[in-house]
Amino acid sequence: MKRFDKNGMLIIPTPDEVKVTHEAEEILVVKECYCPKGHNLISPKACFNDMPGIYLKVINSQNKAGFIALSPIFGQKQRISLDVDLIKGETVRVFCPHCDIELPIFADCITCKTGKLIALFLDQKASFKNCLAVCNIICCTSASIHSGEDVLKEIRYLIA
Repeated sequence: MKRFDKNGMLIIPTPDEVKVTHEAEEILVVKECYCPKGHNLISPKACFNDMPGIYLKVINSQNKAGFIALSPIFGQKQRISLDVDLIKGETVRVFCPHCDIELPIFADCITCKTGKLIALFLDQKASFKNCLAVCNIICCTSASIHSGEDVLKEIRYLIA
């Protein structure tokens, strides 16, 4: 849109000429998330923006166990750690807080090159075709959501 007319006068548009678009950013919230045995990993023990978080048991490299809660809002880089110190670059093992089963590896992490993407299943069928994958390296921000053969959303996400 031109700012000045041919005489150098400022052009002030009428409301009919102004087109403002507000595209809402898509927000994905994980409301259900399961271990391979079907236990729901969503818990009100830690809430983010009034929504229950993804609650996981972790064991760090010193074999100290504790819990972490991740924001259920995909892409929001918030976490809470309980009873365990998390050191940047450290590898953690991730477990279900209910049955202590270690969560399976989905793939190697292509972001940090040393971590493994851990599968958190989006339904009780425990299918790798319908999962959230997060890296097990502290401060690696890799994560993706998979549905069927497609990657629905892939971003850098903070697991711990």
